[in-house]
Amino acid sequence: SHLGVKGFIRDELTRTAISGALIQIQGILHPVRSVTSGAYWRLLLPGLYNITATASGYVPQTKYNVNVTNANLTSALRLDFTLQPRTQDLFITNENVVEINSIYDKLSNYATQLRSGSRDALLDTLIEPTNRFRYHDYDSLVAKLNELHAKYQNITSLYTIGESVEKRNLWVMIISDNPLVHEAGEPEVRYVGNIHGDETVGRECLILFIEYLCVNYKKSDYITKLIDNTRIHILPSLNPDGFERDYKQKEHEKGGGRPNAHDVDLNRNFPPVELEQSSKSDIAKPKPQFNNAENRLDKFAVSKYLLEPEVRAAIHWSLVYPFVLSGNLHGGALVANYPFDNRIIGSTKPESRSPDDSTFIMLAKSYSQAHKQMSQDKSCSNFDDGITNGAAWYPIEGGMQDWSYVFTSNMEITLELGCKKYPEENQLQLYWNDNKGALLSFITQVVHGIRGFVYDIKTQTGIPGASISVHGIEHNVITYQDGDFFRILSYGIYDITAERVGYAPQTIRNVLVTNQSSTYIEFKLKPNESSEEKNTENLSKVEQIYNQSKDFILNRTLFLIIAGIFALVLATLFGFIILYLRCRSSSILSSHSRVGFQRYNLIPQDEQSDLSSSQINGSKSVPNSHATQSDSENDEPLYSSQSHKFLFA
Repeated sequence: SHLGVKGFIRDELTRTAISGALIQIQGILHPVRSVTSGAYWRLLLPGLYNITATASGYVPQTKYNVNVTNANLTSALRLDFTLQPRTQDLFITNENVVEINSIYDKLSNYATQLRSGSRDALLDTLIEPTNRFRYHDYDSLVAKLNELHAKYQNITSLYTIGESVEKRNLWVMIISDNPLVHEAGEPEVRYVGNIHGDETVGRECLILFIEYLCVNYKKSDYITKLIDNTRIHILPSLNPDGFERDYKQKEHEKGGGRPNAHDVDLNRNFPPVELEQSSKSDIAKPKPQFNNAENRLDKFAVSKYLLEPEVRAAIHWSLVYPFVLSGNLHGGALVANYPFDNRIIGSTKPESRSPDDSTFIMLAKSYSQAHKQMSQDKSCSNFDDGITNGAAWYPIEGGMQDWSYVFTSNMEITLELGCKKYPEENQLQLYWNDNKGALLSFITQVVHGIRGFVYDIKTQTGIPGASISVHGIEHNVITYQDGDFFRILSYGIYDITAERVGYAPQTIRNVLVTNQSSTYIEFKLKPNESSEEKNTENLSKVEQIYNQSKDFILNRTLFLIIAGIFALVLATLFGFIILYLRCRSSSILSSHSRVGFQRYNLIPQDEQSDLSSSQINGSKSVPNSHATQSDSENDEPLYSSQSHKFLFA
């Protein structure tokens, strides 16, 4: 328990403790929290670590290259953090809103260019990641990720979300200008590849995409703005065991690598979502118990779900980070597939349209139209514009995209990158060229919709866990730890409501969402009046009692008179009590001298079935289990019936 690091998290200004702060070790997806006193403990093996402390309402602080030696086995390394409180201006100012809007407009324009005839002209300005295209087994994948992280440490962070059945780490690379922390007001996006081990194009494209982003940072305006204003998480392989099994086969598509090492299809293993009819006849919605409010891993880690370790890790990952937009990459078809994959039980409708159907169509087209062939290709698929509703293609239960949409604030779609699941190595460059622009276009969609903060109107601090609802769309998103939120929406005019338990809800009407930058809005919630009035009333009563007591004590003459009377009454009362006790004692003694006195009755022993009596000098010895040491240590009788001699004065 004394290995690793320990310390205190304190407010920089007041030096008071901060409880509930998160202490995150780079590369380890398992933060710990500080306790009430602000103290924390974190077990670690010897090594160099980057350690970050974050807390709601404070600026994160990172300490780099912390050398943990564990040389002192009786005391962990002391590492304290002092966090700077955020002010409202520290969150975002009017000037900052205008600046971010301008950046998002430019990013949106770049994404639009990728879906137009000038796609190739834009991509030609970017540096290619490599001129060698090959498959990476697990060892070479890990080596490549470590190589990129070592080369681009200022914009990358490498961590694992867990292990596969065969104990292979599920590695994730973060790419951002501040990769170690969530920056309030900055969206987080992710790509997940290789959920089916034999669908390999996504895995290799994501390895290339990581390097593509890194090599173009500070060289391309598009890539630089994207990295500086988003936090991108990339998991190349969720099923490394399945890939390894398939990789070793001569005939890859017959290698049995689709499931994991337990022979379970991971894209059928997520907790299923049950749907019902919404208020709109053509729209399905999750049943009320399936929602993204107050989700915890233990909610899903129950025996009825039988989650595989890879799926459990993905769920934990999804609940820890505030992802706004996700794409999970597959192979075997050429289409962008959006929720729902599941259907209402008994429904005969071909499509299972979600409350965000129009927004999902926008997201799916942002990929298919930026892909070189997806929106026109008919070679192995026949989908209009290269997109499809999941259930309209074929319904499934336990898919990742439905779970992510329903149980988090994350808009996720499934991307099928090519007709061949496991193409030959010499075809990988063609697949990369087809998909690289689409990979950029899709994550850039995070700039659309609405964004902002929810504040407490009195304290001006962010409110985490507030629900943001769009009128007419039966799906909410939840604010993160600083009260920030992102809600991707297609073009339109909306009424938006923010609400949180303990606060009066607030609605902002006629919010215009364009095809450019997301619209910034702020909510300032008031604590419920009932609670506020009750607290005020209680405070007034306390103040009233205090003031009356203070005035009474300060009136010295009156105070002394009343205090004197009170003391006289007490003295008289005590006198009567003492007199009564003395008279009663004399009466009892007189009575005992006539009839003999037996102070205690016989008490049976716990471990004896029969009572025994012994005569000692004509006296009866009575065992007493409740006697004190002085009562019993000399085995003397408590009284003598012959002499009537009292042992208690």
